[in-house]
Amino acid sequence: MENIRIDMSGKIFLHLADRKPLDIDSIQLLEKVDIHGSIARTAREVGISYPKVWHTIDTLNKMSDKPLVIKSAGGRGGGGGTVLTEEGRKFLKRFKSIQRTHKRFIRQLEDKWASGR
Repeated sequence: MENIRIDMSGKIFLHLADRKPLDIDSIQLLEKVDIHGSIARTAREVGISYPKVWHTIDTLNKMSDKPLVIKSAGGRGGGGGTVLTEEGRKFLKRFKSIQRTHKRFIRQLEDKWASGR
C-alpha cells in the first residue's frame, strides 16, 4: 500500500435547521444567475427545471438576513431581470474562501497518506 497514489475528495454542505442540506452545486447556481442575469437561462445551461433553480435560489435567500438574489419581471420577451445583490456577492466570496481552505485540507490529507504519517 505504500506506493499507491490516493486521491481524496470531500464535499461541503450547508445545513439549514429545517431544510435539506445545500451543496456546492446549489451555491454555484448563484454564480450562473450572476453571469446570465436570468433564472431561465441558468436552468437551461445546467439542465434542470426553472422551478428547481428558483426553489434553490429562494432557499438561499431565506437563509440570509438580506436577499442574495433579486428577481424582477422580464421585459417584452420575458426572462432576465435577475441580479445578485451585494449580499449575494459577499456570500459567494465567503463560500469560495471556504472552498479553497477545504481543498488545501484535502491536499494535506493526501500528503499525509503519501508520507505514511
